[in-house]
Amino acid sequence: MKMETEFFECACHSDEHTLKFSYDPEDNELYTSVYLCQYRNFFRRVWVAARYVLGYRSKYGHWDCFIMQPDDAERLRSLLDKLMAGGASRR
Repeated sequence: MKMETEFFECACHSDEHTLKFSYDPEDNELYTSVYLCQYRNFFRRVWVAARYVLGYRSKYGHWDCFIMQPDDAERLRSLLDKLMAGGASRR
């Protein structure tokens, strides 16, 4: 079976705030892809890379925000319903 993929764009319309959900009906799994910060400035990238190599870890992790639009709620619910229905049929 073919995977069903839905993209959700943040209410702020930033390309960086995009969520991708892919539902695999064969394995009954829902995959989520989240875009993390990407630094455009070369020197900022070098600084972040150097800190990573030296073992620095933020105690908060790498977080950003996403504001789901009300129109997207039904599409997300549809994916979750399929995931729940597939899990119930395997019991």
